[in-house]
Order: sequence, then C-alpha cells, then structure tokens
Amino acid sequence: MKNENFLTVLKSNVRINHKHTLIPSILLLLVIPLIYGTANLDCVKSADCLERMTALIGIPMFTPLLYREQSEDLYSIVALRPFPLRAVAALRIGISAVGALGLILIFEVSMAVRGSTFPVGAYAFRTLAACMVLGFTGLLCASAMKNVVAGYLGAFVFCFAVQARGGGSLFRAVTNGIQPPLLLFLFGAAAAILFAVGRPGGR
Repeated sequence: MKNENFLTVLKSNVRINHKHTLIPSILLLLVIPLIYGTANLDCVKSADCLERMTALIGIPMFTPLLYREQSEDLYSIVALRPFPLRAVAALRIGISAVGALGLILIFEVSMAVRGSTFPVGAYAFRTLAACMVLGFTGLLCASAMKNVVAGYLGAFVFCFAVQARGGGSLFRAVTNGIQPPLLLFLFGAAAAILFAVGRPGGR
C-alpha cells in the first residue's frame, strides 16, 4: 500500500474513533483527582492511583474500536474496503496505545506537579500495560460477541475481579511490574482479537 493511502487510512481512523476513545478517557482523567487525591503521594500510593484509576481509560480507549464494524447496517459497506479488517483493527489498537500512553504521561506530570513522587517513565509503561489488559479484555469480548455493550460489560467485570484481588498479582502491573505472563496475556489477547474480527462471518 502506498504511503499516501496509508496516511489517509490512518487519519480517517483517528477521526472516526476519537469521539469514542479520547474524549471519554480525558473526562475520566479529569474526574480522578476528585475521587482519588493525586497530590503528595509516595511511590506506593501513586502506583495504587495509577493502577486502580488511571488504567481505567483502557476501557474506553480500546473497547469501542470496532463498534462501526459491529453494526449490521454498516458492515456490508466497511467490509468492502481494500484495507483488510484485521489490518484496520491492528492500526486502531496501535493508535489507541499511543494515545493512552500520551494521556498517562500528561496525567503523571500533573501528579508530579502536585508533589507526588514516583518514577514517571517506568510507571507510565506499567500503567499502559494495565490499561491495555482492561482494554483488550473489553475489545475481545466485543469482537467475540459482536456487541460493544458486551465488551464494556466484560471489561468492567474483569476490572472488578482484579481490583478485588481475585485476579492475583499478575494484573497489578504498576505495583508488581510487567511480568512475562502478563506480556503473554496481552499478545494472546491481541491475537485472539485479530482472529475474531477476521474470521468468516466476523464483524
């Protein structure tokens, strides 16, 4: 594919998805300081805030990425695009990952300005991993069920299980670091998502 065509697809996908990904995520980040204080936190409290609250942006950043393709009315049109649906899904995941990392860094800088002390760079990538775990869970459910509402429900149920300590330490990436099994989970979930959206009859 020519570079001009790729850039056209990239711009159109950013434009299509920003209302359903970036805007809800920004609103969520603005609410966090009102729910969970973000000033003068030490490393432990900062990790807890990023893990419990900031990582929640993964749900709106990833879960609705394929909502248009899940519409019966639109699928017959979008399925005719020359750019394969799996490639579109992978591109949107990449765009959301970059967007999520940017939002996380901005939020961490605001925490640091308010007196919180923690390793900004390391915590940013750990928070991104936690964010992607929730987001990939939602997107996988949405892809498998062909319904974005089912994706949100699956992501919130998974989030509740993890935060209630039922998910063990594996998914607490900010506190415990990014472990190899967590990376396997992310790669496995991404592969399952791409398989689900690209299978015959899939949306």
